Amino acid sequence: MKTTSPRKLHSLLSQFKTFSHFSVDRLNTNNTENMSFLIWPNGSPCLIGNLWILSLLSSKWRAQQGLSRRGKKGGSMGDYAAKVSQLLRRCYRDGLDPIELSDAKFTDYIDEIRQEISDFNPSQRKKSAATVNAVGKVWLDFLSFVGQFYGNPTFVSLDGTIRARTEHYFTANRNNKKIGRTYITHHSFGEPQREHRRNPITTDQVALLKAAIRKDHAPTFVKVRRGCLIELLCDTGARRSEIANLKVDDVLRALEMEHPVLRLDTLKQREGAERFVPMFSPALKKLKQYIDVERRKVMRKIYKGGKDHGFFFVSATTGQPLTSPVISNEIRYLGKLAGIRSQVCPHMFRHAFITNLFIRLIMRHELSNEDDFRRALLDTKTFTAEVISWTGHLEPLSVEYYINLAFRDLSSYTQTVKSVHLVMAMDKYFSEENELLVMLEEGLSVVEYRQQLTNLQQMALKDFEIARQRESLLDRKEPHANRRK
Repeated sequence: MKTTSPRKLHSLLSQFKTFSHFSVDRLNTNNTENMSFLIWPNGSPCLIGNLWILSLLSSKWRAQQGLSRRGKKGGSMGDYAAKVSQLLRRCYRDGLDPIELSDAKFTDYIDEIRQEISDFNPSQRKKSAATVNAVGKVWLDFLSFVGQFYGNPTFVSLDGTIRARTEHYFTANRNNKKIGRTYITHHSFGEPQREHRRNPITTDQVALLKAAIRKDHAPTFVKVRRGCLIELLCDTGARRSEIANLKVDDVLRALEMEHPVLRLDTLKQREGAERFVPMFSPALKKLKQYIDVERRKVMRKIYKGGKDHGFFFVSATTGQPLTSPVISNEIRYLGKLAGIRSQVCPHMFRHAFITNLFIRLIMRHELSNEDDFRRALLDTKTFTAEVISWTGHLEPLSVEYYINLAFRDLSSYTQTVKSVHLVMAMDKYFSEENELLVMLEEGLSVVEYRQQLTNLQQMALKDFEIARQRESLLDRKEPHANRRK
């Protein structure tokens, strides 16, 4: 069913500030750049919608930090705005103010979005059952705000106009500590859907993707760029939008460091949040080549936007920065080219990175301590702080899924080297060495193979020494943390 004009009802504000407070006769403001702005289909501002957006700036769900506004789509706040715009479009079509909605009309709207047909495949629904429920929950949150605004706090409640109910449940972490959860639901949503989790990408799948890059008939620039993309996804565990935000200067600064670390914007946290992930020499060498040769050629020949914008990944045709959907499309294309039948997407690299990191961290702490420390491991502040610094998660509870994966795989893990950094450096070396052997089989000359292998071994020795130094620093810190227990 068409719902009036297809006009987009939400956009992002660039330079924008909102009132915060008065202090010592001075007006203080909040920087709300990249905040979503809602309109009605006729182009007029949606006042109630934008008041709700403002309330999300200090949402209690984000520990007083508000919903994320990072990225080209406005982060989590942009996602909320996109979901509620679907409700506003239908209200406008039917001439209803949101406060005039009935439970029956809300149910009709949920059925509408459930029946929508995919734009790409007429035989499939546009939204899965889980997506319909996710959209409906945002609608309920918005309508709860509407009710509060109009002085009707029970507008969305078990006995209210919109008959929603609050469900409570408990989950348990690995230490069997119960964690309380609540969510709001509606009878039109249907049965709760089990959360879908993508599996971590495997080493074999990564090898197939790299082989597909070499076999493809794409231009050299595209091949090198795709190679850099695979390196960064494997070595950093970054989200696709964090990869899209990477700057050339971030790579160049890492190259200048004695112990290289790559700065990444950390999405889903406060504005300006960042983290630093250790990098290895083989990957940095590839990134440097891309900057100095392939990217430079494209920017000089094609980019007509004036001063270089500085983003690392750029389009081969326009020189503009790559967006996160394009990064997903690149990985999806390589997966099909490699003959991988299962789903392959950027976030699967993040799952693999974090799962492997957890295995190594757990084993290191086990080897450093005795008896019951394994059970207490995941409650220690030192461990939690280290995990967050690597992964960029906002809360320790966010990593519980990866903890389960790590313990699942731990029984078959035979690595006994204590150093997390050293194990990762060794894994990087063997991965690169294996790729060289495959390239040799594909036709790489023996002379070129020997030269690249010699360079790789030299870089590996440097990475091994850096890993030992990093671990030595950490070992000097850990005894103090243990004494505080």
